[in-house]
Amino acid sequence: MKKILTLFLLLSPASVVAQQPAVEAPPQIDAELKDLSWNRYTTKNFTILSIDNEKGKWLSENIEGIKASALNRWGFPDVKFSKECRIFAVPNYSLLQKLFNLSASKVQFRKELNAMWIVVDDKPAKSLLPSLTQVALFEYEVAEKTTLPLWFKRGAAALNGAVVDVRQSLKSFYDVARKEQFAFTTEQMFQFAEEDFNKQNIDNKRQFDQQAMCLCLLLRKEFGEAKLQGFLRLQSKNKAELVLNVVYGFKDFQQFDKSYVQFMKDLCSDIDDNDCPDDYLEIVAAR
Repeated sequence: MKKILTLFLLLSPASVVAQQPAVEAPPQIDAELKDLSWNRYTTKNFTILSIDNEKGKWLSENIEGIKASALNRWGFPDVKFSKECRIFAVPNYSLLQKLFNLSASKVQFRKELNAMWIVVDDKPAKSLLPSLTQVALFEYEVAEKTTLPLWFKRGAAALNGAVVDVRQSLKSFYDVARKEQFAFTTEQMFQFAEEDFNKQNIDNKRQFDQQAMCLCLLLRKEFGEAKLQGFLRLQSKNKAELVLNVVYGFKDFQQFDKSYVQFMKDLCSDIDDNDCPDDYLEIVAAR
């Protein structure tokens, strides 16, 4: 709360000029930060703290269904979270930066709870889904006592977002794909772990996600959900190269690389030419 200090001086105007010490002007209060408050909602798996009360209420009424959808569209069952997921929701990126020093949504996995910092815009389900998918897949691993590969978790989270964002990301990847100047080999994509990803610079992290999106689309759209699910189950206990052979028939990474690279080039070219339909870039639950 802004406090105003009033100074009463029982001096003549002339002596005020001579004796009054210099007083610095009070700091300006950012208008966007003035009178902010957090609205709290709870559900079975989430605690939602939202500056915008209406969006917080909307999240509380819909987030459990959105969580289930994030998993179901990839062929996974819904799961109960092992710990609270706390969501800090702000209405714009300006506040995300001012309040949390973040320029993009963030997910953090902690021992006592998981946390998400997100911007809830005019399409809250789409803006929420990439971050929520990361948490949902983490909790699926806990519930099923399994491990999903990093490329799948990163790629699936990105593809669960708005199609316009998916399209824009892969369009910006076109030059890399066309020139085959990939930052990561096929073998690296299949074997990269979280600690490997965290060591990368921002550009490499972005390209890993773009290559992961293409890999998810290739295996899901061209070979189907059943084979992708089979691959994900088997790879948790077997070497990825062996599982590629068992499930998809590729004898090794090198043979798969030819199909994977050509797919990335063709897909990004179609997107650049506006020849790729939205439904190819959108993942929906198999019927």
